[in-house]
Amino acid sequence: MDADDHKVEAVLKEDRRFIVPLYQRKYQWAEHRLLPFWEDVQAKAAEVLTGESKFEHYMGALIIAPVDIGSQIGKTPVVQVVDGQQRLTTFQLFLVALREVARRHSLEDFIGHIDGYLFNNRKSKDVDPLTRFKLTPTPSDRAIFHDLMELEYAQVIRKRQNLPTFS
Repeated sequence: MDADDHKVEAVLKEDRRFIVPLYQRKYQWAEHRLLPFWEDVQAKAAEVLTGESKFEHYMGALIIAPVDIGSQIGKTPVVQVVDGQQRLTTFQLFLVALREVARRHSLEDFIGHIDGYLFNNRKSKDVDPLTRFKLTPTPSDRAIFHDLMELEYAQVIRKRQNLPTFS
């Protein structure tokens, strides 16, 4: 088991599949949790834009446990997220929203860069199609989460008509 403070970029840059175990609660960050997250992201972005960034964004403690024993050549490593799944999911959703903004501004290179944090590169012995996603949430969240990962937001809205729309 790995209980450590992880930098967001380091966590999401690697080809590794994070699985949220069944016993974890559904994704449920409310506004009182999202607002401080957004303020942290804005502050870090401002630092980077002004050239004053001295530290990478700190994601908080993330406790992960390997699923496979040792590393297997040709297979994407799989870990269970024992703690930190809400933050990890929030970062993924933030990246999806950022990618949508990039789409609206036709920033294709940036879209590809963001996708590198959302999807794993398929390895020769990967057989599970869900391995392509960096994060596999609990089954109750999985369908909507993967729709957000794979589809443009307008397509998600058409498919799931009960979602809020954003301009």
